[in-house]
Amino acid sequence: MKNSTVLITGANGFLGQKLSFFLSQNKFNVIATGLGPDQSQINHDHQYFNLDITSSKDCVQLLDQVRPDLIINSAAITNVDFCEKNQRKCFAVNSKSIKNFIPYVQKHNIHFIQISTDFVFEGLNSFYTEDDICVPINIYGESKLEAESLIKKSNILYTILRPSLLYGIGRGNFLTWSLEHLKDNADLKIVDDQHRTPTFILDLVLVIFQVIKLKKYGTYHISSGECLSIFEIVCNIAKYLNIDYSRIRKIKSIELNQIADRPINSSLCIDKAIRDLNFEPTKLNNALSKIL
Repeated sequence: MKNSTVLITGANGFLGQKLSFFLSQNKFNVIATGLGPDQSQINHDHQYFNLDITSSKDCVQLLDQVRPDLIINSAAITNVDFCEKNQRKCFAVNSKSIKNFIPYVQKHNIHFIQISTDFVFEGLNSFYTEDDICVPINIYGESKLEAESLIKKSNILYTILRPSLLYGIGRGNFLTWSLEHLKDNADLKIVDDQHRTPTFILDLVLVIFQVIKLKKYGTYHISSGECLSIFEIVCNIAKYLNIDYSRIRKIKSIELNQIADRPINSSLCIDKAIRDLNFEPTKLNNALSKIL
């Protein structure tokens, strides 16, 4: 496992940056890819390539050049409303790009790890298991489910990981958004009718490491295992900042007039990950006490 060459797509993203650093620290030969220049915020040993994953030619050329032993696909357009307005681009990046990697993965019989989402579920139930039927209610969820389907039909060694509301220190995640708005001292309107099981970024990184180490295949849900409303999550963050959360006002989703629908309750059951991966989930308050 050590000294294996791992190719990470989306390495400029929130997860990709953390993953690239962690795996390089654990003696992997990291090939990081993303759009534009390398945006690594911490110096670490890795090679970086500018890669458009929607270009079959570019993907084939890079794969033949670096010859990875493992591919982790963390590249995605995750802005739900943007996906709703830009459906063609959303599907091109989030699902159809998978086809540019599958032939190499099949030929060399290597492990392909796909980062998916809780938004593959419609959200009318709670604590969804990996075997529950997926019925996405927005384009983002549809694109991620299509990616899962392409992978499952391709007869490759795959692991699909579904996190929920990924958070941690770094740009482009719900915690950062909350911190910025709470520190502005402005009144906040937060929905209390949407429920998630938030996923600490370091939990997901460690799970990916376990999946590689244990060679575990299939689909796994990764989260804290605690079902919280978005309102409850923001109030907890305010508490750890010693900010008066009485100015955080509860509203209903319909009041936001968002372009894309969101699941009301996309909470994830993590029993399978606990059993198979020795996963020890970090509760939201435990994570906040460490990082705030």
